[in-house]
Amino acid sequence: MADGVVTSIADKVIDSMFVVANKEIDYMWNCKQHVQNFKSEVQKLKDMKGRIQQKIELAKDKGDNLVHGVEDWVSAVDAEILKAEEFVTEEGNAKKTCFGIELCGNWSTLHRYGKKATHTAPLTELQEHGKPYESCVSVDTPAPGILDCYQNKNLIDILTYNSALDNIIKAINDNSKQVIGIYGVGGVGKTTLTKEIALTVKNMFADVTFTTISKKFDVEKIKKDTENARKRIINGDKILIILDDVWEELNLDELCIPCGIQHMNCKILLTSRSKHVCENMNAQSVICVNSLPLEEAWILFKHVVGDKLETDTDLTSVARDVAKECGGLPLVIDVIGKTLKNKDVDATIKTVYNRLKLSYDFLESEAQWCFLQCSLFPEDEDRQELLKFKEKIMK
Repeated sequence: MADGVVTSIADKVIDSMFVVANKEIDYMWNCKQHVQNFKSEVQKLKDMKGRIQQKIELAKDKGDNLVHGVEDWVSAVDAEILKAEEFVTEEGNAKKTCFGIELCGNWSTLHRYGKKATHTAPLTELQEHGKPYESCVSVDTPAPGILDCYQNKNLIDILTYNSALDNIIKAINDNSKQVIGIYGVGGVGKTTLTKEIALTVKNMFADVTFTTISKKFDVEKIKKDTENARKRIINGDKILIILDDVWEELNLDELCIPCGIQHMNCKILLTSRSKHVCENMNAQSVICVNSLPLEEAWILFKHVVGDKLETDTDLTSVARDVAKECGGLPLVIDVIGKTLKNKDVDATIKTVYNRLKLSYDFLESEAQWCFLQCSLFPEDEDRQELLKFKEKIMK
């Protein structure tokens, strides 16, 4: 019985030795085939890397973000291909030395290259890991929005502006207030103010979304602009939506903006030329943005014109009068100031005219008539008689 056990063990050892020996012999005998298979796997990996690299370049050209891991995969492939090419070069040089490696009498050389050529696992594993990247290497990245491109105006010395800014931020910080309205005449700086606010409070919110409404608004455009924000509100994220330049009451339900007691994680900041619009949209806080007093208008004017105000004597002599005529409206100050700085008078007149005409067109017909009649009066003259006449014709 003992002899049988010994014999069985001996048979297994011999079989194992035979398998090992056969494998080692195969490395030498089929060295050429192993090397060819190795080269084939290297080429497959190179081809895959080339296809994926093309997709990466296209994604970068579009400005899209690459998916996590694809760049690490490319780096790993480059490193593995470098090692593989070093081996192929080394094997090729050995072949030259042996007048054709299949005729080489150095069995040790054949064994070494044949065995190393069978180590294709790193190559095939990288091919397997690269398969998902052949269909997708990037995620769509939204184009920069208005807030992404806005640069801080640094108007810390404009007290009227900063007072309004502080009041609005206090209202935003008040958890009992969901809708905050800002109103003021056209050109007073409401839009600029909301952008400054967005920069100031952006760290308080998961996202800040800005959309311009305008007089002739498009419901579908507003829905598109606020789509991601609306989804995130439903998911519980704290979101600030800025509705700029609202001319009439908007139905938030129609715009599919989640708000009310069930969605206090949503804050809405709206700007309008009309206080009544803010009130009609149930703003819990309504803040007026006033035009700048003369001294602050002059400070802003100097900001816009810059050093030229100090070096151009002709400009210096009329600058204060020009700043006064801007009526304390930052938009007009900005446009006029840049004109005096760049000498493009025609473009300035057109810009200011278009802004003023929009306000004029929105007036009732009687108010338009009264406005035009006012232009007939000399500067600073009492217009009370005209106002009395207007009241009579409106009865």
